[in-house]
Formats: sequence, structure tokens, C-alpha cells
Amino acid sequence: MGVKLKIKFPELPKFKKWYKSLPFLKRKIVGNYVTGDVNARTLASTLNKLVSVKQENEGGLKCPYCGRKRNIVKYGIRRGNQWYKCKNCEKTFSNVTNTFLDSSKKGLGVWEKFIECMIHKFAIRKTADICKINIKTAFAWRHKFLDALSQYQDKYLSGIVELDDTYFRLSFKGSRPIGRRARKRGRSTPKRGSRPMRRGIHKGLVSVTCAVARNGRIFSKVTSRGRPTAEKIHKHFIRRFSSKKPVILCTDKDTAYRKFAAEKEFEHKLLGQGGATSVRRKYHVQTVNNYHYLLKEFIDSFHGVSTKYLDNYLVWFNVICRKKPNIKRLLNKYIKAGNDTRWDNVSDRLSMPSLK
Repeated sequence: MGVKLKIKFPELPKFKKWYKSLPFLKRKIVGNYVTGDVNARTLASTLNKLVSVKQENEGGLKCPYCGRKRNIVKYGIRRGNQWYKCKNCEKTFSNVTNTFLDSSKKGLGVWEKFIECMIHKFAIRKTADICKINIKTAFAWRHKFLDALSQYQDKYLSGIVELDDTYFRLSFKGSRPIGRRARKRGRSTPKRGSRPMRRGIHKGLVSVTCAVARNGRIFSKVTSRGRPTAEKIHKHFIRRFSSKKPVILCTDKDTAYRKFAAEKEFEHKLLGQGGATSVRRKYHVQTVNNYHYLLKEFIDSFHGVSTKYLDNYLVWFNVICRKKPNIKRLLNKYIKAGNDTRWDNVSDRLSMPSLK
């Protein structure tokens, strides 16, 4: 037929053993191909998948729960997928355990459409219509996807790093109705489009601390209600700075930044209230101010983001919108990340998980 298959069958003495190790459905495919009953061109893509199965049988599987490679046996086939059992921890798993296809009833093509919708920043309803899934499913997939991508935010910022805060209104959108006791404690439900009840920085605002390096690396995180303290900045940002390369912090005259820079012995450049408005100067905070403008424009396009999901939208902006990867790169990142987020993990989140 002129079709070159990537799969290489083992030699005749080993073929029997390898053939018996295959699942029943794949055994049938190999038998049909050898006897010539099925067109080789239509089976080429299917047979190439057997290479990964052969490599797994030769190299040994690894249990995703205990991490051991020994005492793993086959444990039946479900929905055409081979399952295994680890005799060490007595748990079962498949090839897609701890991946985005785990417990998903949709195929890879639907996920590719969904990731394309994420790249174009489509709304939940439009994404659900394109992928032909329920609105709740689209919402759960969005945060399941962003939870996995959270580990791909930039690490080890070095060189000249601009550090500053921006603020968003505290939002309990999607949470349960607020009672009288909660209102007395400061939880209120302002209507959309209304002005803030108080001027200035107060507990009704959530601070997002952003670190922008001149080499293009960015990390942002929800740190606290109101102004962040040095302890909050240290908690979320200390592991994000390089210990091997010098770091020069450019900040305003906030005392929290002074304490943070003094504790870690960073070279600290204090700027005025305007942040050294001339970009020609070497040390300024205009880069992080521009980042704040683009971030708020992105968040405002969703017409209100709940505080408990704000961290995920920061990941969306930093990993997808800023770096502009294609669908294949995002799929590879999603597969490598591994993810155990379920619908319960999304719907039952605390109103302010990162502010505890």
C-alpha cells in the first residue's frame, strides 16, 4: 500500500509474548492487519498507538499514588482503556489518571475546542455552545484547566524587578446569600456598577501584588484585604526571586516593601509617589503600572470576577494572554501538569482561600 508504519513488530520468538500482553481490542487490530483483512492506511494511526503500550510494558509502569514501579498488574479494560492495579497500595489507575482526560466523558477534540476558546477569551455561554457542553461543565473545565496551569507562572525573577499593588473590589459573586451577621462583619453585596462605599484603600478591597521583571517574567498573586503587609509579601513572593542572581527591587515608599527588601538584603530603589514618570530613567515602576492597566482591562471584560477565583484569572492572563501559546503547547502543559481538580473542588472553595 506504500504506507510506512512507525511500529516495529518484535522478532518471532518474542512476538507471541508481546501479542499476549496486549488488550483484547488491540490484539484484534494486530490480527486483522497481519491477515490483511483491513486496509493498512486506515489502521496506520491506530497501530502507532501500540508503540506507547509496548514501551510501557518494557520500561515498567509507575503508580501515580505511591510512585512504585513493581507489583503492578493489569486490571481489566474500561471503555477501551487499559486499567492497572498496584499491589503495594491496592489502588487502581489507568494511563490517563491524574490528567485532564481522567473522569472526563468527552474526547480530545472537545478539549482542543475548549482550549481554543480559552485562548480567545470567550465567555462561558459561548464556550458551552461551541463545545456543545453544559454551562456548569464549561465553568468547571475552566477552573480545572487554570488550576493545572498555575504551576507554569514564571519563577526565579532576577535583575531589575518592579513590585507594586493594584486593588479589586471584594466580590462574593456565586457564593451563598449573605446574612445580617456577615454584613456586620464587613461582608456586603454592592450592586454591579455602583461606586465603592469608602474612598481610599480599605478592607473592602483585595490587593493583588505584582512583580514584573525587565526580562519579561511576571508573577502576580492575591495577597490580602486592604494594604498587604511585609509578612504577606514574604509568604507569597520569597520563593519567586532567584537566590543565585542579583535582584534589584523598584518600589514606591510603602513600608511593607522596605521591610521585605531589608529582610532579604535585596538592593532596593525607593521611588516617589509618581514612580519616576520618565521611562528613560533606569529605575522606575512604569512597566508594572502598564501591567496593572492591561490586567484590569482583562478582568473588567468578564463583568465581575469572584474573589475566590481571582487567582485563576491571574494565571489565565499571565500564562495564556501574555505568552500567547498555541493549542498544542497548552495541551502538552496540561498533560504534564497532572490535575486532580473535580467539580466539588471548584464549587466548594472558600470565599477568600488565599487570604486565610
